[in-house]
Amino acid sequence: MDALFFPQWQAYLRYLDLPGMEPACVYLAGLGLAATAIYPRVTVEPGLAARRSIMVDWLGCGYSDRPEHFDYSIENHAATIAALLEHLALKACTVIGHSMGGAVAIVLASQWPDLVARLVLAESNLDAGGGMLSRSIASQSEADFVSRGCQQLLQQLRADAINGDLAAAVVLGIAQMAAPFALYRTAVSLVQGMLPGWREQLYQLPVPRAFLFGEYSLPDEDADLLPTRGVQVAVVPRAGHGMMIENPAGFASALATILGE
Repeated sequence: MDALFFPQWQAYLRYLDLPGMEPACVYLAGLGLAATAIYPRVTVEPGLAARRSIMVDWLGCGYSDRPEHFDYSIENHAATIAALLEHLALKACTVIGHSMGGAVAIVLASQWPDLVARLVLAESNLDAGGGMLSRSIASQSEADFVSRGCQQLLQQLRADAINGDLAAAVVLGIAQMAAPFALYRTAVSLVQGMLPGWREQLYQLPVPRAFLFGEYSLPDEDADLLPTRGVQVAVVPRAGHGMMIENPAGFASALATILGE
């Protein structure tokens, strides 16, 4: 594992950098999750193992630090990823973003176009309003979520895991490492959105773009809409939103096909 220090926040962003051919694949996780936990199994699959793989834990999550003075907005998460790629002297990367990580990937590609040559979004946030989890978190005050709401979320994940939900079992182990205030502030940013919105930014990007759905998440109107805007759509079989956990081989196969491997 490696680390990049941000003096303005007195915090380290930590990441895995697995050697291989370039262009590098940069893996970004969802809300409260850690790329170093959910993607390693994917990166060693045939079609991807020969690629250089960068897996970054968000500030506030996983192995990265939890600076209290960072705002945890989607825009500033994107800025930390841009700083890391510039630190590594990487350009024209393939960026893979899941859920909230997809929103960050879109901002990264829009504001730092030299860093991103291809975008692959896995059930990404495209519109303001958030998803079920982020809306639930953002509906509380930060004080309430930090004091009670986060623990209630972890208890629900534990109950789901004990009832046989594999994705919940994995997510629980990662989410209990996240700073509650970081979860809250990122959730609020997802719900608030930005202007122009992530969908509009995605449609304007000149790079190849693809969007992955889990089979169990369909039907979804975006599966028909996105191809009309030049965004390739693919489906990961035997999986829902947590596709890289539920079917890592299937996720890797779909990604490798998109990359032409």
